[in-house]
Amino acid sequence: MSVAVADRLRFMESVAAGLARKQLMVGTGATALRDAITLTKAAFAFGFSAALVMPPFYYRDISDAGIVQFFDVLLRSAPPPKGGIFLYNYPRMSGITFHSDLVDKLLAEFPDAIGGMKDSSNDLALERDLHARHAAFAIFPGSEEFLPDVLAEDLAGCISGSVCLWPELAAQAWKDRDSAKAMQVRELRRALPAPLIRSVRERVAAEQKNGAWLRSIPPLE
Repeated sequence: MSVAVADRLRFMESVAAGLARKQLMVGTGATALRDAITLTKAAFAFGFSAALVMPPFYYRDISDAGIVQFFDVLLRSAPPPKGGIFLYNYPRMSGITFHSDLVDKLLAEFPDAIGGMKDSSNDLALERDLHARHAAFAIFPGSEEFLPDVLAEDLAGCISGSVCLWPELAAQAWKDRDSAKAMQVRELRRALPAPLIRSVRERVAAEQKNGAWLRSIPPLE
């Protein structure tokens, strides 16, 4: 979310020129409603299958009604394909939780628009509750550390930045519903040193022999 809107649009355009967008979801959340609308419109114009949207996250004491209103304006301004909006639950960063009752309200208001949620809180109790309330609501924990739980709870999968380090193993665990391989993925993820983003970039830079992965935008080092 710290990447400028113009840069995010350029990234979407470059991806759209070379990859199968129907298999891709793009993050379009933003602090400002107008920015979220601009990015979400662009995502669907470029042919991405879904947009991943954080709640408006500057005002930490915002009400559930305010969040519903935010999504009402967003979805009227940037109409998605059916199930094309995914909620991004990351309260450690946003200060706001997509708790079960709030998700209930959003699904009641926008039943055809919202397809699921990436849960980077990795709150298994929340995920179980939402899965019990809404069986068709796709739930993706935000770390492959939880892949064994994903298989056990019959969740939709996981969405993680670090899974790019062992994609074949994770994909095989998921495809074969192999709990032993899922446990291997869990241990690999747990062994990755903190901070996560730096560790992933260092590993990718080394594997690709490309030092560009080590450059970052301040304040990241």
